[in-house]
Amino acid sequence: MTRTKTLIAALALAIPVPAIIAGCGDDEESSEDPQQVLEEAFNNDTSIESGVIDLTFDLSVEGTEGGSLTANVTGPFATDPENPEMIGQLDLDITASGEGAASESLPEDLEAGITITEDNLYVAYDGTDYELGTEVYEELKAAQEEAAPEDSESGTFTEQCEQAIEAQGGDPAACDIDLTAWFSNLSNEGTEDVGGAEATHVAGTLDVEQMVTDLFNLGASIPGATGGVDPSIIEPQLGVISDAVSGADFDVYAATEDGTLRGMDFSLDLDAAALGGGAAGVDSASLGFSLELADVGEEQSFEAPDDPQPIRDLAKEFGGLGAIPGGSELPGLGASGGGTGGGSLDPDCIQEAAGDPDAIQACLE
Repeated sequence: MTRTKTLIAALALAIPVPAIIAGCGDDEESSEDPQQVLEEAFNNDTSIESGVIDLTFDLSVEGTEGGSLTANVTGPFATDPENPEMIGQLDLDITASGEGAASESLPEDLEAGITITEDNLYVAYDGTDYELGTEVYEELKAAQEEAAPEDSESGTFTEQCEQAIEAQGGDPAACDIDLTAWFSNLSNEGTEDVGGAEATHVAGTLDVEQMVTDLFNLGASIPGATGGVDPSIIEPQLGVISDAVSGADFDVYAATEDGTLRGMDFSLDLDAAALGGGAAGVDSASLGFSLELADVGEEQSFEAPDDPQPIRDLAKEFGGLGAIPGGSELPGLGASGGGTGGGSLDPDCIQEAAGDPDAIQACLE
């Protein structure tokens, strides 16, 4: 059920989304070594069990195929401290808008959402709420719990990476990545308020070539993840990508209390001429990403929407979700919204399985 968990995470967070993390008042001076601040932020095993997340993504493209796209995901979340690997609770609003070629695949002014309570999962789309159903959701949680590694912990980035790579049959040694090597020209910009907490602000530039190399090697460690592409074919292109980046700046905000990451801004400017002279009608592109975590550690509330419709009705609007990678693994989200044809999963079969792993596997087959 690894891809099922990934799909749920994607539904909630796959539209990383432009609000810049704002500090309140003037910055105060800080004497902390910026390199040390980054190391602690990205290698911190302190678990953030609840808070309010605000993700923003901006894309602007210049050229005959230009356009813009802005997307945002915001809302409260909470994990189970005793079972951090399990699905937590959340209530996220998802919005997106744009113009031109950059937003052609999106509905105009998209408004959606996802809510996960203790016993159900809900999706909001185009003004209507849909539910997965309590029985099916419990089956999903049980299957996830069975698939979770016994020694699963929140841990550091490296520990979580190793668990995820091993679960997919990959080499955990690929997770030995020094994230701080991605950052250079560091400066301590002082402390400021981020999401209700005092945080140290570190600014710098991003080593794009190093980052892309590490991420590609990480993906290549998973069997079949690169589609059989020989890494030796990709590596010579990394320098070309780096040359095309005309600007890559970042700001990281780490809580002074415990060093945990509380916010991050990232901006990237790309010169298409360096990639071959404005290929495909694109002359240049700018990408921005922003993250803020607010109200960390505070109690959050999650309420089910009134009168939700069966989620198979939403699947029918899109002609079935079975064509989406991993989509047919969610009970009731098959191509036809029921039955076993067309790559769908029959919810009646799941219910009759009554938690029997062998019977559930038979439903999947």
